[in-house]
Amino acid sequence: MPTIVLSQTDLVLATDASGFTLRANKRLLARLPANLMDNVIVFHGVEVTRNALGRLGDLGVPVAFLDRDGRVQARLVAPWKHTSVARIEQSRVWLDPQARLVMAKRWVQAKLGNSAVQLRRHASNYHAPEVSYAASAIEDLIPRLETIDTHDSLLGVEGTAGRIYFEAFRHVLRCDWTTFKGRNRRPPLDPVNAALSFVYTILCNRLHAYVEAAGLDPCIGYLHSVETRRPNLALDLMEPFRSLLGDRLVLRLFNLRQLRAEHFQAPEPSGAVYLNIEGRKAVLATLEPWSAECDEELDAPPGASRLTSPDRLLQLEVERYQAAAKKEALAAFEPYGFLQNVR
Repeated sequence: MPTIVLSQTDLVLATDASGFTLRANKRLLARLPANLMDNVIVFHGVEVTRNALGRLGDLGVPVAFLDRDGRVQARLVAPWKHTSVARIEQSRVWLDPQARLVMAKRWVQAKLGNSAVQLRRHASNYHAPEVSYAASAIEDLIPRLETIDTHDSLLGVEGTAGRIYFEAFRHVLRCDWTTFKGRNRRPPLDPVNAALSFVYTILCNRLHAYVEAAGLDPCIGYLHSVETRRPNLALDLMEPFRSLLGDRLVLRLFNLRQLRAEHFQAPEPSGAVYLNIEGRKAVLATLEPWSAECDEELDAPPGASRLTSPDRLLQLEVERYQAAAKKEALAAFEPYGFLQNVR
């Protein structure tokens, strides 16, 4: 079932006897059957009625409310229905500094390995030698992770890999109406970064919903530091998928001209650039069918079918993590990675 993203500022999500309704300026736009949704994301300016919120809660459908910058302001979740074994295991590992560092290193290792694999694919598809060099440079960083003994040092290696990766990313971006000089956020300063931030927000919210549905604590992560209202576990779980899912989708949107200059607001005085309503629609029109289709570049984890869809892959990752936590065996959890394919 799909994630429903409501971003048009005059939308109202309500409910009636047959299910849910979407209206704009009191005009009925669509009816949504009650069994259609498994996750709802509500952007700034969209109204959700009290009855609709109650019905979504009864159905167990999580709802995330985002501000205009795409950050989560609040979440509606169904009553908790799990034992606390998995959460206790999460806490046990977090309270052990060495075990916490080991977990964080595994996510960085998976992220770097997947980034290198994705760059090699881009280098082959776009005949870009600079991208191959970047893949090799990231691969060379991976052995350094074994000797790292502090969290700050780990973040330093991750940051270096990120700069190398996005320097290469611009060499496969085919867009003649904007420039991309590297990753920036809070706020994004160009259309490519605005699209990356938007897609990462969608991926993170999906993982956040799956984490909560699995009875896990979304705030207990190992790579990301503890901050107020931040879903650290969802962010940790997302790291291996940024290049494989988020960046691939953004590259497709720009290179196939599905995103164009008119899909972005004029820069604000701060320099911030955001997708407008039509831009969000353009992203979602591609994201939803793409995330549900089997992808030949994605190998499913052990026990699943050989090919899987991006969205199912995210669910499987949460299920694997939950299974390890319930067995009190998080030390054995390995994030999704292509390290065996790195050459």
